[in-house]
Amino acid sequence: MAEAAAEASRFGSLLDSLRPLLLDVGVPLILFYGLHSGFGVDDLWSLAAGGIFCALRVLWSWVRARSLESLALLVLIVSVVGIALSFVSGSARFLIAKDSLGTGIVGLVAFFSVFSSKPMMTQGLKPFYTRGKPERVAAWDRLSAAGRLLRLERRCAAIWGGLLVLEAVARIILAFIIPVDTMVWLSTVILITALSWAGILTGILTQSAEALINEDVASRARPGTDSTPTAAQSQAAL
Repeated sequence: MAEAAAEASRFGSLLDSLRPLLLDVGVPLILFYGLHSGFGVDDLWSLAAGGIFCALRVLWSWVRARSLESLALLVLIVSVVGIALSFVSGSARFLIAKDSLGTGIVGLVAFFSVFSSKPMMTQGLKPFYTRGKPERVAAWDRLSAAGRLLRLERRCAAIWGGLLVLEAVARIILAFIIPVDTMVWLSTVILITALSWAGILTGILTQSAEALINEDVASRARPGTDSTPTAAQSQAAL
């Protein structure tokens, strides 16, 4: 029962973290084909409607939360600048390619964060594996402070960074080769594929993180037991 509740909690936190992405991908797709195929609106305006939605969603979140995360700010800037430049150039293809600016920047930041003491993926992995439980958060902090999760975090950052950069490059190239009607949905498929592979590889790599956290929490629950795994134990888990 407890395992089922924990799994449900993890799924809920994952869904919450993916909701903005689902909105930013799904709604523009619906708007494009709805306006273009249903009402005969041209490619540029149909695509721009999706970009305007993304910008308005970020602004609404900003007003509601009275704070703006760096990723949300990037989405807002890319949407506004991309729409403006697309209307100046008159190119719907440019409006498709501009999405690569956002994913490309995020990918580069993630990749180069591998060389820092706090890789970019740390903020995403921590809530997923701790599930908001104080004892698991404390275990993560202890293991992280001891450097025992750093190699995993760096590997995950490299995977996400590399795949997002590849996704961005592929979209830019294909945006000026493939017909616009096809590229609108294909762009989404490319993004989902990159994110799916990143998620699968991250899940495989971070199974040892779950084991380390469980071990740390269990050892803390046993009186008189040293709660910190030895270097050999951590190395074996990783």
